[in-house]
Amino acid sequence: MQDYALNLYIRQTWRDPRLEFKIPSDVTEKIEHIKMEEGTWTNLWLPDTFFRNEKDASYHDVTVSNRLLRINASGQVWYTSK
Repeated sequence: MQDYALNLYIRQTWRDPRLEFKIPSDVTEKIEHIKMEEGTWTNLWLPDTFFRNEKDASYHDVTVSNRLLRINASGQVWYTSK
């Protein structure tokens, strides 16, 4: 049996109709999505993604969080984590 280590980005997308919003008609610039503030992901449902048969796993510890959460007007969520 071999052991190995890797660092990777996990990018996930899903649609949550509860997060749909309307863009006000007086907005002149094109808005494709909203980048949510850091820590917002603690208030939203996120899939419980895991690797089956992992030996050891941990989050990358750095001074700035390695997560990104974006939501577009149709409720499409884009979540990235390192």
